[in-house]
Amino acid sequence: MAEFSVHTTRVAKKFEWFGMAIVKRYLTKDKDSRDLRDVHSNPEFYDKGIDLVLNLPNAKKRTIDLKVDSYYGSDPSRKIRGLCNPDSGFILFETISQLQYDRSRTVSANGTLPVRERADVPGWFFTSYADEVYYYFLALLNNETELNPLYLEYVELVKGNQQTDEVENRLLQELRVDRDLLVSFSLLEARTWYETVPETLFHGYAPAPNPSYLTLSKRVKRDLFISSGIGKSHGPIFSLVKPRSVSR
Repeated sequence: MAEFSVHTTRVAKKFEWFGMAIVKRYLTKDKDSRDLRDVHSNPEFYDKGIDLVLNLPNAKKRTIDLKVDSYYGSDPSRKIRGLCNPDSGFILFETISQLQYDRSRTVSANGTLPVRERADVPGWFFTSYADEVYYYFLALLNNETELNPLYLEYVELVKGNQQTDEVENRLLQELRVDRDLLVSFSLLEARTWYETVPETLFHGYAPAPNPSYLTLSKRVKRDLFISSGIGKSHGPIFSLVKPRSVSR
């Protein structure tokens, strides 16, 4: 289980980078790229849930928490971990980051099983300090290994605190996108919406098991969330930023 979790985390980080490279170029399209700071590898921002900082006019800033979701594929039978999965139709709100397995064997007076050492941890939907969440649905047609050399090169650049623009440009040339969709929303508005809508709008939880805890995300229909006015659809964005020399 531990080995699987480590591998899953590594796959998720790689896929996040694929989406990050696309969204960064979307946000700086026809703008000065210096107006956007990529801070997702900066320890100063780890506990804040902030990946990107966008400079706005009048010395204002917008902080962004980026989520990348592979469950947007057009082919119901194509399932490649960390690259492509059939379209789920849902957007996920992580409400519990860590639901601990290690709990007391004795039921408490209020009928629950208390945790032993580590407390349960709320999810990014409640803990992120970002102004907005950019939720990027991305399904790729690449195979599992062909993008690994570029990712390893990127990791070394980040370790050395070096610029990653050039390797990200090469990544965009290699990506083969099946479908993509960017949805953004104000985290504050989404939290208010979440607290006021009826429970019937949600469709249970999407669980993600780890060696010592379970991560749980509430599922809501993507189209419903957008039509509510809280989620803003930017449509597909890869076609807007892919290198002109590449035709897919």
